[in-house]
Parts: sequence; C-alpha cells; structure tokens
Amino acid sequence: MSSADLREELNCSICLSIYTDPVTLRCGHNFCQKCINDVLDTQDGAGVYTCPDCREEFMERPMLRKNTTLSNIAQHFMSVLPNHEVGCIYCTYCDLPVAALKSCLQCKSSMCESHLKKHDHSSEHMLVEPITKCPNMRCSVHKKPLQYFCSVDSACLCVLCKQDCELSGHDLQSLDDAAKSKKKTFRNIYDKLSSKRGRAEEKIQSLKWHDKKINAKAMGITRRLNTMHIDMRKELNVLFNGVLNEVSRQAEQMSLTLMDLIKHLEIEKDELYSKMDHVGQLFNVIDPVMVIQESKGNYFCKEDEEEDDEYDKEPYVMDDLDEGLISETLDAGLSNVMKVAQEVKDWREYTDLLLDIDTAGNYLHVSEDLKTVYWSEKNWNRPETPQRFQSFQVLSIKSFCSGRHHWEVEMSKSVGWAVGMCYPSIERKGDLMVIGANSKSWGLWGFNNKFFLRHDGKQIVVSPHCQKFGVYLAYEAGQLSIYQLSDPFRHLHTFTATFTEPLYAFFWSDGADAAALEEGTPFFDPWGTL
Repeated sequence: MSSADLREELNCSICLSIYTDPVTLRCGHNFCQKCINDVLDTQDGAGVYTCPDCREEFMERPMLRKNTTLSNIAQHFMSVLPNHEVGCIYCTYCDLPVAALKSCLQCKSSMCESHLKKHDHSSEHMLVEPITKCPNMRCSVHKKPLQYFCSVDSACLCVLCKQDCELSGHDLQSLDDAAKSKKKTFRNIYDKLSSKRGRAEEKIQSLKWHDKKINAKAMGITRRLNTMHIDMRKELNVLFNGVLNEVSRQAEQMSLTLMDLIKHLEIEKDELYSKMDHVGQLFNVIDPVMVIQESKGNYFCKEDEEEDDEYDKEPYVMDDLDEGLISETLDAGLSNVMKVAQEVKDWREYTDLLLDIDTAGNYLHVSEDLKTVYWSEKNWNRPETPQRFQSFQVLSIKSFCSGRHHWEVEMSKSVGWAVGMCYPSIERKGDLMVIGANSKSWGLWGFNNKFFLRHDGKQIVVSPHCQKFGVYLAYEAGQLSIYQLSDPFRHLHTFTATFTEPLYAFFWSDGADAAALEEGTPFFDPWGTL
C-alpha cells in the first residue's frame, strides 16, 4: 500500500486529519475522540444518536472504546513524516510519505520531485498545485481534457465540445476564469450567510437571556406566592383556633351553670323523696290523734298542699351559645385572611427585586436567580442594546412610580461599590451614566473604606459601620432614604426631590477595584421589596 493510500485510511472522516486518540463505536467505525464527542454533544437533545459514517442509530449515548492498535499506527505514521508536516499532500507513488509538488488531473495522482520528472508533460496531463482528490477532468463524450466552461449550458467542455458551442453563439470561458467568477459569487454568498448567521446568533443569545430572565422572575414569583400561601394557612389556623376556643369557652361556661342548677335540683329531689316516704308511712297509722299531730309537723307546709308549684310551671328557659360573638370573632379573623388574600391578588406589587440582565454591563456576573451580582474578569459578550450600560452597572427589572417601598442590600467587603435609584432616561454611555454623577440618580458609594452619598455631582460624606443597608422610597412624598441596618438601626440620609419618572434600583461596581475578588464572591444581594 502506498503512503497516500495509507494516509487515506488513517484520516478521521469528521476532521479529515490523521486520527488523534482514535476511538471505536459499536458499529466498528473509528473517529478522533474529540471529533465524535463533539458530534454526540450536538445530538444530545435529539433523543437518538447516530454514527456519522453508517448512520446506525443508538438509543443511548454510545460508549467510546479506545482503538489502541489504530492509535499506535497513526502515531508511527506521523513520526516518519518529514519535518512532521501532517497537513501535506504526499506522493502517490512513494512507499514512504514524501511531500508532493504537483497533482495531475489526467492521472488523478500527486507526485514528488522525482516522480514529476518522469511524468508525461503533454497538454493532456494538466498539472496543478497538490490536491487531495483529483476530479474527473475528461469529457465523457470525446475523452478529451476539459478546458472550457459554457455559461449557457452550465457545462465544462473539451476542445471538440467548444466548437459546437461556438457555432451556437454561446458565451465561453476558460475553466480558470469561470472558477474565479464562481468563487466571487461564492464569496458574496458566504458573506451574506455569515451575516445571517451572526444575526441568528445574536437573536439566539438575546432569547437565551430573555428565557433566563423569565425563569428567574418565575422563581421569584413562585417563592413569593409560596410565602403568601404559608401566611394564609397561618392566618386561617389562627382564625379557626380562635373561633373554636370561643365556642369551647361559651359551652364550658354554660355547662358549669347547668351543672349548678342540676345539683340544686338533685338536692330538692332527695328532700322530696324523704317527704314522700314520711307521708307514705302516715297512711298506715290507726291513731287519729297521731295523724292530726303529724300533719302539723315540719314535713308539711302550705306550698306542699297547693296544686300548682314551680315544677308545674313552664320549663326552664336557658341561655344558648352567643352566636353573635362567635360571628364577630369569625369576621375579625376573616378580615386578616382577606388582607393576605389581597396581597396574593396584588402579587405584582410584592415580587422580589430582581436584576435586569438586559441592562448589565458585560463584566458583571448576574446570578441565575437575578438577585446577586459581582464583577468578573470574564467578558460575557451580551447582546448590545440601547438599554445596556457600557460600564459595570445594572438596573432592577421592577420600577416604582407610586407608593412606599423598602428593600435591603448587603455588600461584600470590596473596594468599590454603589447602590441607589435612577430614572430610566439615565445615560448608558459616558461619564454621566455613573450613579450620582447626574440629576437622574441618587446613591450611596463605598470606595476604599470611605463612604459618601451622591446626587447631581454633589456628595455628602457618611460613616456607616456595617455592609448592610436599607433603602426606603416614598414616591409621592419625594423622599429616598438610606439606612444602616446595624444594631442600633441608623438613618444615614434622606434625599428629597419631586420625582418625574419611574425609579429603578441601581447597582454599580468598579471592575478595576473589584478584580481582586474571588470568582463567585457576591457583590450585591438585594432581598426584595416588602
């Protein structure tokens, strides 16, 4: 076998180069380990895997077995190549791999300098720069070399075919000129396809970021709704326990009253039994004097002789459970439950304060839940949009145009950071985009253990003693307050303004100063609105 044939056998069908770490599929075909892994990675979502050569299907990702024998042959072949020129075209006729100088389109072979001297140099044997595979360069009708191209028939012609086309008045070109013209067309097509691919990649990236933002927002909403569900269950438990306790209290109180009355009647009943027994004995007394004397004793009273007594009156009228009081207890509890239910109804007003990745600078890393951000040396190459900052800044997704809102922010112990609020019309490029450097933003800065509040280029020095802060917004009142969340709680400053646009939470970090942070160290961590 010649070196060219051997090389052909040692080429991976994916990368068309000599095998690197060859592995074998179950079907028996060999590939470079990296090449076949890349192909299988692209098939992960299809539900079935196929061999690139024979298209045999595998229901599960196939196991790759290293082909040690083929690996040794490939390494040996590469070791004997002159100057390790792996990418060269080699002489078809040499037993050892020798670089080819020319390829003959007539013979469909490549030749080194020695074999080229012995080769036929007639016009039929067209020599070109070395190529891997030589195309069929002969006319299928006249068996003559193909030298011309007819644009009308879109066919390659030999000298004899050319005469027929000339008689028909067809436009003819040499193969080289036609190929150059085609290459220009291919270049235009390639450029257009490349442009379309670039736009497709931008759209895919944009959709991926949007999907990530939607999922993170859904996580925040789900978390909040779960919290509200727990709150409603707690309120309902408190409500039912309160109502049950009230029912039990009233029932117990009335039961005690009834038991006292029953006890009193039981005593009276026993006394009546005693009187009945004594009177019954008098029925058997014969002495009339004794009967008369006994009738005047303590056992007899005028009430006993009366036909109507208290036992012959209407039955006792007893008090019942106070359903009105129970209803009031129930109504009060339901009122609290309805407050929580109203929160569920107005869930949009209570969603977490999430970060808008569409505004984040390219060197800011935003966590998957959109609640933590830190500076990173990596350029994330996010799609460039009018909303994106060109510096290390990011806004919240949610805006505030009314009401009172509060959230907490915890900073890491880094060199530079800032947090505050701004209008959506703030600049996204240049010096005026920085928080507090313009009339459209208000914020707290921390830099080299120095802290100051800033708005419209003016600053106030403060001295907080912790890294956790609270931000309180009263929109209609025109107040934005910054608090230090320490023990004791401390008010740092309140900005006053007449707000004319919606306000967004604003976060900034100095990339140069934060570069010393370890990867993964949180830089900002907003908890969310209350």
